[in-house]
Amino acid sequence: MSNDVLVGAATTLAGAVLGGAISFILNWQQVKEGRRQQQEDESRELRRRSADRRFQAYADFLTRARSFRNAVEAFYLQPVQQPPRSQLDSLLQSANDASALVFLVVESDATYEGCRNVLRSLRQVQDVIHGTGPAVSEDPWAELKVLLGQATREFQNSARTELGVSGPNAPWDRAALEVPEA
Repeated sequence: MSNDVLVGAATTLAGAVLGGAISFILNWQQVKEGRRQQQEDESRELRRRSADRRFQAYADFLTRARSFRNAVEAFYLQPVQQPPRSQLDSLLQSANDASALVFLVVESDATYEGCRNVLRSLRQVQDVIHGTGPAVSEDPWAELKVLLGQATREFQNSARTELGVSGPNAPWDRAALEVPEA
């Protein structure tokens, strides 16, 4: 009988060790999977916050650049209520200031270059307004509108692509601005 008890005790002990080992391995795998899931969640949250910051920076920059564009349009098309050059300079500085955040958070070369092109266009317009830029036609607004429109659309399209925003990604349509001849 004592051998049977000894074999029974050894079998029970081996079963307990085996069960404990299996339980330990399963718990260890669950902890490991939990950590992996937590890292994935943290990574996903970082990507979401990055996209939100970029979206906000790009939207702010576009808003300020368009404010400048709209003021320039009023400067040329409403000579009676023409905004002063100092106001245009202030709006340009505001767009330039907003570009600093764009350059800080940008993640694609196309968006980076698009922002630089918008800034370059805004400065070219400022030079024309102040008479320090190259001479343009009698109606400078027609050329400046195209210059600003193309640069802004390029930036807008590259930012949309970078952020994964769906919708029309059309190039600037110069023909839509031209008045058909009679």
